[in-house]
Amino acid sequence: MSFRKMVKNKVKNVELVTNNILVYVKVPDTTTESGLTISEDTARAVKKDITGEILIVGPDVENFKVGETILLPPHGSTPVSIDSEVYHVFRETSLFGKIKK
Repeated sequence: MSFRKMVKNKVKNVELVTNNILVYVKVPDTTTESGLTISEDTARAVKKDITGEILIVGPDVENFKVGETILLPPHGSTPVSIDSEVYHVFRETSLFGKIKK
C-alpha cells in the first residue's frame, strides 16, 4: 500500500469543522548535499520553505482542496495524533499558498 493511501486510511473517520484544514507536514531531507546527517529540527531550520499535503478540509474552506501541496507557516498549527502519527490542523487564513505542480 502506498504511503498516501495508508495516511488517508488513518484519517478517513475525521471530520473537520468550519475553516480548519488537516495537513501532513512533509519532513525536510535530513542529509545535506555533502552527505552529513542532521537532525529533523536542524533540517527544518535550514530549509526555509515548509510544505505539507492537505488531507481533509472543513466545510467552510474556500481556497484549498484535498491533495494540494501548500506552503506552511513555521508556527500556528495544532498538532493532533491519529493512530500514533502526528498531523497538523491549520485555519485556512493562516496558510501562505499553494505549490502548483
